[in-house]
Amino acid sequence: MVAMSDEWPEQAEITDPTGIALLTDLRALRFLMPFLQEVHTLTSAARSLQRSTGAVAYWIPRLLAAGLIEHLGDEARAGRAMPRYRGVARQVVVPFEQVPFDRRVALLDGGRLRVLRRFLDGIDEVLTDSHGYGLGFSNSPDGGMAITMVEDPAASAARSYTDSWATLYLGPDDALALAQELEALVERYASRGGPRRHILHLGLAPDPRFRWRSAEDDLPS
Repeated sequence: MVAMSDEWPEQAEITDPTGIALLTDLRALRFLMPFLQEVHTLTSAARSLQRSTGAVAYWIPRLLAAGLIEHLGDEARAGRAMPRYRGVARQVVVPFEQVPFDRRVALLDGGRLRVLRRFLDGIDEVLTDSHGYGLGFSNSPDGGMAITMVEDPAASAARSYTDSWATLYLGPDDALALAQELEALVERYASRGGPRRHILHLGLAPDPRFRWRSAEDDLPS
């Protein structure tokens, strides 16, 4: 292996469809990772991945042709010289709008849902331990059903957790200001540290023009 060069770019944008297809294929992405860390030969990359040299040899020409790695010459040794490869940058970036929708879903939704499930486990646990909450069932104004959280005032005053979803009507300036204020607030508290890890969910987004995942969902009021 060869040490990283100071001239190695921090980022490179990938817009070629072949490169995007490989970056959004988890099989190919695993074989790219060692080359984004340092220079490797076929043998050293296989050792890093704990995979066979044959498996790595299958992917190297594809990564080269897609412009994700580059050939940096050969490493002299007894016998045949070993080609050396490195990623075209320490980080490769694909513009979000160029990632096919199905690949976005496959790459991102799994991680999003894992964090959401963990958050839901935590909020259910702490609500149960608080003994100050109940589920209220009633008619909704549109004639359907409403299920709401009924909160004891004393429990509300003492709680250090929250779970709230809302529909707001905002102009562009207010939406920008709210998003920036929320991020600044989170950053202020994140810098303090503390003994127990908390899971935070924070988001603000316009109602979608096209409802892909949510096509069959009921819209909130």
